[in-house]
Amino acid sequence: MIALMITALALLGISLNLAFANALMQPDWALALLLASLLAQRHNWVWVLPCMLIHDVVLFWSFSSSFFIMALLPLAVIYLDQHLGAGLPQRLALMLVAVLSLLWPGWGLVTCLLTLCLCIPVWYMLTRRYAQQIA
Repeated sequence: MIALMITALALLGISLNLAFANALMQPDWALALLLASLLAQRHNWVWVLPCMLIHDVVLFWSFSSSFFIMALLPLAVIYLDQHLGAGLPQRLALMLVAVLSLLWPGWGLVTCLLTLCLCIPVWYMLTRRYAQQIA
């Protein structure tokens, strides 16, 4: 249920980015939501990566910017969890790397900061939601 809701919101976010691209400064809504769900539970890569591919193809007309970073994140999360343990600093560092990938296609630093400011509360909410499902 959470996956469908995040996917629908990510598609709405892509629409917002396309509709108001020149009008106002806004975060990359879809990247923030998909990144937050991937970092909240690493097993979400099954549905996050296809959504991320759609995101890159629709917004950037290629899959070279954020998709490769997002494809490497599950492996990095597994590696860091095994060697350092699951922790907040590792997740924040990975989040920062993924958000900074927006600089490559030409999005500004303000957009990266807005995306990061959106991603952190969504990630926190999803982490709590997944923990409640387990308990």
